[in-house]
Amino acid sequence: MRLSALAAIACLLLTSNTAFGQGNFRIQRAHADDPVVSVSDFSNQPNSVNSLKLTPNQNEPAAASGWANEFAEPETVKKVLDAAAFANRMLQTVRSRPAPQSFASIPENMNRPISGMQLAPMEVARLRGRHVTIIMDRSGSMKTEDCAMPMSFGAFSPRSMSRWDWCLNQTVDLARQTAQVLPRGLTLVFFSGSDSVYHNVRSEMIPNLFSRNSPDGGTNLVGALKRQLDDYFRAQSMGNTEPLVLAVVTDGDPDSPRALKELIVQATHRMTSPDQISITFLQVGNDSKGGNLLNELDHGLTMEGAGYDIVSVTPFRQVLSRGLAKSLVLAVQNPPMARRF
Repeated sequence: MRLSALAAIACLLLTSNTAFGQGNFRIQRAHADDPVVSVSDFSNQPNSVNSLKLTPNQNEPAAASGWANEFAEPETVKKVLDAAAFANRMLQTVRSRPAPQSFASIPENMNRPISGMQLAPMEVARLRGRHVTIIMDRSGSMKTEDCAMPMSFGAFSPRSMSRWDWCLNQTVDLARQTAQVLPRGLTLVFFSGSDSVYHNVRSEMIPNLFSRNSPDGGTNLVGALKRQLDDYFRAQSMGNTEPLVLAVVTDGDPDSPRALKELIVQATHRMTSPDQISITFLQVGNDSKGGNLLNELDHGLTMEGAGYDIVSVTPFRQVLSRGLAKSLVLAVQNPPMARRF
C-alpha cells in the first residue's frame, strides 16, 4: 500500500462528516474476486459495524486466512485505524454535545453571578424594612455588547456580553441574595418610550420578564421615575412608612436630562426627612455622555435647589466589578450626606 494512499484515507477519516461520523468502521484489504464497496452504501445504517474494503493489490498473493492477515502492512494500517477511531470519537462528541445556553437561560441554573460579589449577611440586612425598586433601562442601546465576561481568579475575558444580558443575570442574583429580607420581592420597572411595572417580583420570575421586555426604543426615564415617586408619596399619605430605595440601571443618556433634574429636585421638596428616598444610578456601558449627566446628578442638584442630596452614582467600572447587588447595598450603606436648604 502506497504511503500517499494511506495519507488520503487518513484525511478522509478525519474530515468526513457523513457515514464515518455515524457508526463504527474497520478497514481491510479485499480479495481479487471481491467487489469494491463505496462508503455511501453504508450511510443508511448508523448502528452497524461497517467494513471499507480497499482495492486488491494484484502483485500480492492471497493471505491464508484470518482478519489480521488480510492487511498488507499491519503496522501502518494500525496507525490509520487509530486515526479513524479518534476521528469517530470526536465526531460523536460534537454531535452529542448540547448547544450552549443563551444568557437569557443561564440564571435559572447558576449559583453564583457571572460577575460581582456575594453579599455578607450584615450587608443583606441593610435592605430589611425598605422597599426596593429596580428601574431598568430597556432602550435600544442596552443591546450594546460592552460588558466583559469574567474568567477565573477575578480576571475578565476579551469577550463581551450585552448590557441587557448582564443586567438580566445580575437582577436574578440580586433577587436571590435579598429574598430573606425582602419577603414581598422587588418592584421591577422597565422603561424605554413607555414603562412597564411589576410588583412582588421574585428571582424565578425575572428571566420571563426580561424576555417580555426586550431592548427597543428611546430612554424616557422621566416618565418611569415620576410614576414611582408619585406612587410612593401616595402610599405615604395612606400610612406607609417604608423608606424607598430606587436603583436606576441605565446607560446614563435619558431623553430629557433637564426634566430629570427638575423631577428629582421637586421630589426632595415633598420629603419630610432625608432617609425617606434614596436614588442610586448604576451605570451600565461606557457612554461618556451618559457618564457626564450622572456626575451632574450626583454632585450638582443641591446647587439647583434640591432640598436633600438623595442621589448617588456608581460608574460602570465599579458596577461591573462589584455586581448589581453589591453596588446597591453600598449605595444604601454609604448614602451622600443629606442637607436641607
